[in-house]
Amino acid sequence: MPPIVGITHSHRKAGKFFTDEALAALAEHAELRFLGNAKEPGFHQQLSDVDILIGSWGMPQLNADFLAAAPQLRAVCYAAGTVKGFVTDASYARGIVVTTAMHANAIPVAEVSVALILLANKRWFVCQDAMRRDGEMGRQSCYGDGHPGNYRSTVGLIGYGAIGRATHALLQAYDLQVLIYDPYANADEIAAQGAEAVELVELARRSDVVSLHAPNIPATRHMMNREVFAAMRDGATFINTARGALVDEDALVAELRTGRIYAMLDVTDPEPPAPDHPFWTLPNCWLTPHRAGSSGREVQRMGAYAVEDCLRILRGEAPRYPVTQDMLATMA
Repeated sequence: MPPIVGITHSHRKAGKFFTDEALAALAEHAELRFLGNAKEPGFHQQLSDVDILIGSWGMPQLNADFLAAAPQLRAVCYAAGTVKGFVTDASYARGIVVTTAMHANAIPVAEVSVALILLANKRWFVCQDAMRRDGEMGRQSCYGDGHPGNYRSTVGLIGYGAIGRATHALLQAYDLQVLIYDPYANADEIAAQGAEAVELVELARRSDVVSLHAPNIPATRHMMNREVFAAMRDGATFINTARGALVDEDALVAELRTGRIYAMLDVTDPEPPAPDHPFWTLPNCWLTPHRAGSSGREVQRMGAYAVEDCLRILRGEAPRYPVTQDMLATMA
């Protein structure tokens, strides 16, 4: 009897994450069962003979009730980023393998980050706003000397996990100097990749653009504080495509109000900011609605990564992107 792979979506919704080709590849090795939404009645009754779960956002928590209903479950292949919302000590104690597609999700975040970095050094949005506000005078103001451009400018990356590494890899196509701060990363490895490992305040002091890619863990809460923002050079840009909780937003607002720096924020804490929050109206701050991560067809890349690991497990091979319990402490 073939193993059973439970898909934590309806057949219709599964198509958002998994192409027909991906599902066909799974069907060659297992019986597929579309379980629907975990909150729907009867979901748990379908789990008794499921060997592997695969799905994306909305993965049910692997709590005691769930595990009791799924005695044969041996792996969960997650077609999205962080697994912290559903893994439990009990699931790891039972030896259930967990995989992630965070490396797939890192790709669009890195692409957006690089786009913002390049546009920041060209003062793109500053000029756009000036032309909309002041017409020809605004256009002329964009030709001053205050635009660093991208040749030999310095970019500081905070965090060298999946997204930080993907961002650095894309930046290597440009004539940029890259600084990296990550207390968990190896300085020699960073140097071998053509970047320089530095402390956080030094990175802020030397960079034309500071791009945040650290995980949201207790140790990183408000790591971007008054000292760091005060160290940023005049005219520098702060980009956050990570999480808002990493930023002391009062400190950022205070520095933005001086007019010295710019900010491009895809994430805030909370999301969205309160209606009266200064982020909405500060002229040197641009907000986007947490859009850097996978969207549109990009979510099918996450599905492909999850399917690949599911197939590897079905063939008795080690998955490419496992998440062990020890890894959780330093992961988003």
